[in-house]
Amino acid sequence: MASARALGGAIPTSRTTYIGKGRGRGRGAAAGDGSPRQPGSQAGSAGTDQRQLLGVAGILELLETAPPSTNAESLAEQVFKEAEASINTGDEVTKFAHSLYKWTLQAPDRAKNAAIACNAVGQLERDNIKFRSPFLQTLKKDYDSRNEWKDVEETRWVSLACLVCQFYKEFRVAGNYVGALESPALTCIEMLLSTSSIKCHVYGVEQLCDLGPILYPKNSEKIDEMMDDLRRRLLASDTLSSSRVLFLEALEFYAGGWEMDETAVDYYTNKKAGI
Repeated sequence: MASARALGGAIPTSRTTYIGKGRGRGRGAAAGDGSPRQPGSQAGSAGTDQRQLLGVAGILELLETAPPSTNAESLAEQVFKEAEASINTGDEVTKFAHSLYKWTLQAPDRAKNAAIACNAVGQLERDNIKFRSPFLQTLKKDYDSRNEWKDVEETRWVSLACLVCQFYKEFRVAGNYVGALESPALTCIEMLLSTSSIKCHVYGVEQLCDLGPILYPKNSEKIDEMMDDLRRRLLASDTLSSSRVLFLEALEFYAGGWEMDETAVDYYTNKKAGI
């Protein structure tokens, strides 16, 4: 897993490419990681838009309530403006990083918006502390120790795996994907798919379909082996019907060159609705 230093620098489809259709955003209160300032409170310079002074809790609420159709660039811009206006010290940068990380690992569906947010504020710096440093240090610690706790904290583990994958997708250095995150992302997908857990299969297939077009050119042999394993498990007598639907979706997407027409997307969306 890349260190914070290795990940330094600048931060980040025709027939239908995979968009994770049918998965909802995680729900739950964002409060508890900081309190938004109330209307009329005196914070920041005179004339500053008070909506930009929501603090950590307000940023988490913004991420929590953003609908799936939200444009990533628009969301990133909003997060950056909120953070730039309301985070003023190095301690607040660290608190924001830890709060966002803790919030993200409470539900796998939060990973995408969290990665967009981190991409937006990765260079945010106060008192010589950059946001990306404490965030990535905590991420690396959990990733390195995952085998010690993933079996007893499934939701947290699946959330971490999705976050690693979405980090790889969203982060850019000089316009390129961060190579140090490629292997961890592929490892997370493989680990999710190799279990017998339906929850792991749901998110493993989601991340595979989302990142497949990016990962495949440099990892074709590894992914081909992964898909061969899914074929074997698809036909195995002990494979649950729910997992068969998920595996079939991944295989069809892979066979179609990481593309799927709208009819197929709608079919699998409906089939997965009850999973």
